Amino acid sequence: MKILVLTLSFGSGHVRAAEVIASELKQQAPNADVLIVDALAGCRTLFRAGYVWPYWAVVRYAPGLWARYFAARVSRMDQQTAPAWAFRWGCPRVFKAISESAPDLIVATEVAACELAVLAKRAGLTNARLVNVITDHEAEPVWVKPEVDGYAVADEGVRTALSSWGAATNKMLVCGIPTDPDFRALHDQRETRTRYGLLDDAPVVLLMGGGMGPTHMDEVAAFLLKSGQRIQIIAIAGRDRRMRRRLDRLHPLPRIPLRILDWTDDIAALMQTASVLITKPGGLTTAEAAVCGLPLVMFDAIPGPEERNAARLLAAGAGVMTSNASDTAAAALALLDDEQMRRRMSSCAAMHARPEASVLIAQYALAGLMRTGARVRGATA
Repeated sequence: MKILVLTLSFGSGHVRAAEVIASELKQQAPNADVLIVDALAGCRTLFRAGYVWPYWAVVRYAPGLWARYFAARVSRMDQQTAPAWAFRWGCPRVFKAISESAPDLIVATEVAACELAVLAKRAGLTNARLVNVITDHEAEPVWVKPEVDGYAVADEGVRTALSSWGAATNKMLVCGIPTDPDFRALHDQRETRTRYGLLDDAPVVLLMGGGMGPTHMDEVAAFLLKSGQRIQIIAIAGRDRRMRRRLDRLHPLPRIPLRILDWTDDIAALMQTASVLITKPGGLTTAEAAVCGLPLVMFDAIPGPEERNAARLLAAGAGVMTSNASDTAAAALALLDDEQMRRRMSSCAAMHARPEASVLIAQYALAGLMRTGARVRGATA
């Protein structure tokens, strides 16, 4: 059996979701050939310039404009994020990979990945079963296509929205957002502190910005450093080289050490060691924090899905949302001074965690193949 997990690297969350799902599919169907394809990794430069770069420019410099555009896209019931010809011309390697790999199953973890898979089905390149995995607590009508065989969604709100746009409710699995099993494992905090040169007698503030921005992480870190409060900061710049340079220009104090990391696979251990997480409210990051029971201070939400993610966590009592860098730092410091509040937030986060989501998604996708006649060894329905 052949499975293709299709994603687009808009930020790190969609890619992490693809990797987690691919790993779980391989675990449940060990004889399957599982391939991950990032459509942006091999796209034409002009496609990236017209489809990717404008998005980052708008959300970085004019988030209000993006908010209006996203809302209009939903209200108009738009059926595409780009013309079909643009995807066909701009992402030829995706269609080649689909044609050559002849998958039995395609799992799409980003909305344009769904569009690409649907275009491939309409062109007769594949008749694979198509399952959409929506990794935020908000969706949009573009996800809904007659060629889609199943939807794995974060919560009932997403299922209701998809249903209102024409998706059949019997095609949906409400399962949460997929997270790596590493977040369910228990990590030794003392060992983690030793590995990163952290002191045992000062709380750790973990600062994240989504891996690719846009974010004001450096401004938040600067306010934390100015506070004089005895804390330790780990800032994860991810693949955002510009943010790495800005963080490097800060001047930590002996009392408040600042450790800057690029891309790391050690997020689970760091989350379990931290007292507070300051982050953009991306779907994967907030789901990972919930599994770890880590209180959240959220900032720089991208209008649309990230704002919805933040609203859900606020309603659950698992975090706070702030409007600027100064307020973000102040909220984190206030939480560090209030252990009872942190414990309440941690408990609320854990209550809303769905650590089994990736397992359920893989079971759901493979069970669908079994119903359509494909043989899957090791899968459970």
